[in-house]
Parts: sequence; structure tokens; C-alpha cells
Amino acid sequence: MSLVFLRIGSVAWAGLLRTLSLLGHPRAKARVAIRRKGQRRVLQASPGKRMWFHVSSLGELEQAIPVMQAFREVQPEVLWLLTVYSPSAWNPLQKQGIENVVPGWRREDVLAVLPDDLPGTWRSWLQALDICALAQAKYDLWPNLLTACQKRGIPIHVFAAAPSSTRPDPKPSTPALWRLITTISVQDDSSAEAFARIGLTRNVTVDGDPRIERVMTRSTHLSQVWVNWASLAAQVVVAGSTWPEDERELRELDWHPQRRLVLVPHDLSSRHLRDLDAQWEGGAIRSSAWLELDPQAQQKWSVVIVDSTGLLFDLYRIGTLAVVGGGHGSGLHNVLEPASAALPIVTGPEIGSFREAHALEEVGALSSGNMRDLATAWLADAASCRQFGAAGLAWLQGQKGASERIVSRWTFK
Repeated sequence: MSLVFLRIGSVAWAGLLRTLSLLGHPRAKARVAIRRKGQRRVLQASPGKRMWFHVSSLGELEQAIPVMQAFREVQPEVLWLLTVYSPSAWNPLQKQGIENVVPGWRREDVLAVLPDDLPGTWRSWLQALDICALAQAKYDLWPNLLTACQKRGIPIHVFAAAPSSTRPDPKPSTPALWRLITTISVQDDSSAEAFARIGLTRNVTVDGDPRIERVMTRSTHLSQVWVNWASLAAQVVVAGSTWPEDERELRELDWHPQRRLVLVPHDLSSRHLRDLDAQWEGGAIRSSAWLELDPQAQQKWSVVIVDSTGLLFDLYRIGTLAVVGGGHGSGLHNVLEPASAALPIVTGPEIGSFREAHALEEVGALSSGNMRDLATAWLADAASCRQFGAAGLAWLQGQKGASERIVSRWTFK
């Protein structure tokens, strides 16, 4: 598809959303309102040269944070503009405070939700701000934004870039947009080959995954209550971001005071938590109720269902084995976090095209298939748990340095 049609389509999409807002559609109204608020923040920003970082969702934000830190180390005088698109990135930044999520954030830096992709919007933004470059994660490319930057001579850098296609011979969609990019940093050789299929080789480099630095440097803040509970068991399985298919298989295992389960469901809705209560038939307790008990009463429970967010990364630190959800077709969740805790990992049979999952599988740190059978086998062999958990951590440690490589290739206006 030509760049002209992409730009027209982007304007038409923005027009549709604004029309829905005027007609009273609640989600469309909320969307327009939050983008107008971001527009005011940008236009009122303090003067100074800025680096513009853009991410779509929470996953891309996790990739961007170490890159932002690496950039600030080499250009500390340059301010930041960070834009996000999805509520999955915006909501935690608002709830936790951006200064608590993004290390090194300054009062003069600006956070905003990305507005609609309209040429007039970008003219006003680029007139108000002194942008030295635009850097964004993966493939959230907006044609009018990229065109506006190109016209003003602002370099555009994409890191952790990946083809969005899942075909056997994937290649990036919308080649016309990728040809506007100044540098394209990919995670692996297969991604570089995908870009070569649309004729892009000169500005494509293999630099690795910056998320690895994020999980390797992230600090933990787990309550001693959890540590004490886990210390009296021989084995603790931490099941993260589980879906109903995962939970049914875990229910079939035998849980007792020496083999405990921390279940962290993906869906924390009241309805799903009630379903889990019924499924366990009184054999599990929600964490909100469990934390209210005295230590002796807490030790009587072998299965705890975590009914709040923000604990999973820390909870892996008390585990013997990790079970990661999404491997039954819904999309595998984060396997880097349990690997950083030196845990062997069990998933469902479908790990898709996730590079890190395949790499961990190759070194023996991840097993995919029937979760009940695999977990039983791992738990029967403590020495292998330690050996292959350490192998996964060693693989992670060997992947560090992506952020520095990415930033070193950037050019600026």
C-alpha cells in the first residue's frame, strides 16, 4: 500500500473516532479527552532539546525503559517526551507514578497519550518542541507522524523491530512506512531476514532485546510474609498470568504443605476469581484474605490465589518452578521474568514465535506441553530444577548490552 493511502486511512480513522465521540460513545469520548489533555501538556512544555520516545503498550514500555536510560547516560542534558498509545501502558504510569516506573524521570520531561495521527497535530507539536530524534519500539508506525518528522529532518529510529506477520516467511507489513525509518534495530537474525525481504538491509542491525536488561536490573520488594511462607515448603510453584486452560491442569496436581502453589491469574475480574474459588472447593485462599491471617494460620494453606496486581515479578523469587500462562493459544506471557529468577519454566504446548521462549527451550530451561505432566517431572528432580534454571539465567546474562548498542547507532537533528 502506498504512503499516500496510508496517510489518508490514518486521517479517516481519526475522523471516525471523533465522530463517535460527538455521538456520545463513552469509550470514544474518553479517548478524545485524554488525548486533548496530553496535547496541552506538550504545547506547554518547558523549552529545551528533547528526545521523543514512543511505545504502544506495556510490553513495549518495558523494552523502552533500558533504552531511555542508556540514552540519558550519553546525553544527560536532553529532555524526554514519552508518548504511549494503549491503556496497558498509560494506566500503570498514572497509578504508580511515572517517576516510580521509569528510572531517571525528571520534572521537565513530558508524558502524554499519543494523539490522533493528523498532519495538523504534528505540525503544532514539532513547532512547539525542539525534537532531536524520534525513537519507538517494535512496529507502531503512524504514517503522518513519520512523514512530518522526515520533512523536518528529524531522524526516526525503531528498536526491537519485528515483522507483524506470523507467516512461515514473515515480512514487515506496510513497507512504505519502514522505508522512512533511519535505523532499524532488530532482536535476531530471523527478523533481519524478514526486513531483507522488503529490500531493507543497509540500515538494519541485530542488537538484541532490551527487555533483558530491564528484568536483570529490576529491584524486588517482596514482603517477608511470602518469604517465610515459602521457606517452610520443599517446593513452591509460581504460576504466572494463567488462563483457564492452565488453571485446570494445575488443579490436577497434588498440593500439600511441602509442595505449594502461588497462582497469579491473568484475569483478576470478580467473576473469574469466584470461578477459581469454586474450582478449588475450599482448597485455596485469596491473597487478600491470606495476608490478614497470623503467620501460623498462613502456613496451613498450600495454595494461594493472588488477587492483586504488581507482585508476579517478585513472587518468582520464592519459587522452585515457574508455570507461565498463555501457552494454550491465547499468547504466551513473559518468560524472561522467571528466567531472571533462575527458575525452570513450564508452559502449555503453543509458544508461538517468541524468540526468548525458543532460546530458553534450547538451553533446557523451558518445557512446553502438558503442564501437569511436565511440572510433575520437574518437581521430581530437584537437581535438574537448579541446573536448568541456572542455564536460563546464564542465557539471559549473555544477552545483555542491547540498549547500549541500539543508542550507539542513533543520529540526531
